[in-house]
Amino acid sequence: MRVAYITHYADLYGANRSLLELIGELQRRGDVEPHVLLPQQGPLVGELERMSVPYRIIPFETRMVHRDFMGGPHHRLMQRWRYARDARGRRNRNRELLPAIIDQVKAWRVQLIHANSSAVSIAPDVSSEASIPLIWHIRELLALHYGIHPDSGRSEYGRSLRDADRLIGISEAVREDVARYTALVRPLVVVYNGVVPKARYAELRSMADERWSTPGSFTFAMVGLIHPSKGHLEALDALRLVLDAGADVRLIIAGDGRMDVLHERITALGLAAHVELPGFVENAFDVYNRSHAVLMCSRHEAMGRVTVEAMASGLAVIGHASGGTLELLRDPAVGILYNGGAEELARHMLGLVGDPVRARRLGEHASLQAESRFSVERCADEVWRVYQEVRSTR
Repeated sequence: MRVAYITHYADLYGANRSLLELIGELQRRGDVEPHVLLPQQGPLVGELERMSVPYRIIPFETRMVHRDFMGGPHHRLMQRWRYARDARGRRNRNRELLPAIIDQVKAWRVQLIHANSSAVSIAPDVSSEASIPLIWHIRELLALHYGIHPDSGRSEYGRSLRDADRLIGISEAVREDVARYTALVRPLVVVYNGVVPKARYAELRSMADERWSTPGSFTFAMVGLIHPSKGHLEALDALRLVLDAGADVRLIIAGDGRMDVLHERITALGLAAHVELPGFVENAFDVYNRSHAVLMCSRHEAMGRVTVEAMASGLAVIGHASGGTLELLRDPAVGILYNGGAEELARHMLGLVGDPVRARRLGEHASLQAESRFSVERCADEVWRVYQEVRSTR
């Protein structure tokens, strides 16, 4: 089956890493001939070339925006006018690019369009104009997590979701979030991201023993985009409390983004000697292998790829009890959930530091559960079933 995958960015964060694993497995099986449309150059292009996946760069817009209204009535009115003007500009640019996208998917003789996130706003138009079925893979809690809103408004966005031939969500939290925009004609299929191939789990477990036999500070890690919604500042506040309690700990924060705010808090709390900032890392498992536990302080995470990667690596995860994190850590034998802020987080961190046997046991159980729930093969199986259902219906 020839499938065009449309992604809204070209970096190698969660959505695109999940995309690469999915198309790599479907391609390996011979089920899918993948093709990828993306709006700009970036690290994703190199991975597609390595996998010999045809791609085309066409600079379409996401038509999603973060809105902040500030000031008095006049200022807010002007802000609304600017947001509406910019939205019209994005819509018009997409209309101009649509014929080139249609020509490309027809040249590829595509049989199915797979939009890789809710931000791929152009996908419904491509599907309609080219008369090709659309599967829309929703990987975000737009407003709850990132404060992002569709240019088209809630009702039009909801109508686009309803018009898709099938929706895939990466968690029950995503299913609930989609229901905030529309009542679906067809049920949304929940398919958890496949993060690690089955064969890799045993390898990762064999490497886990080394972290417990290597002397040094108890190390926590956070991996991913540096963004206010991810809770990095809360983690730094908690780290200060843990250090003040006399614990020998350090924190690795791997990723890029809003680094200025991060540096300011590290300096203000006197944490420079206890925090490592390696920036974006191509292989997150290099960080996990140097850590004893992972913090997932993000509010309203749609699923939490980092959480599953940490579980696969045999690491205990302390996660905020919201969004998809609740689903991943629902079993207290594999992780720890907290509802409060830095004080409660610090208590749980101190609990793991003071009881490394428990931390290790949580990680071992987490690895076994992740293998059964979040393998790349299982994800590909479930997505392939959706493809077949949509093709047979059409």
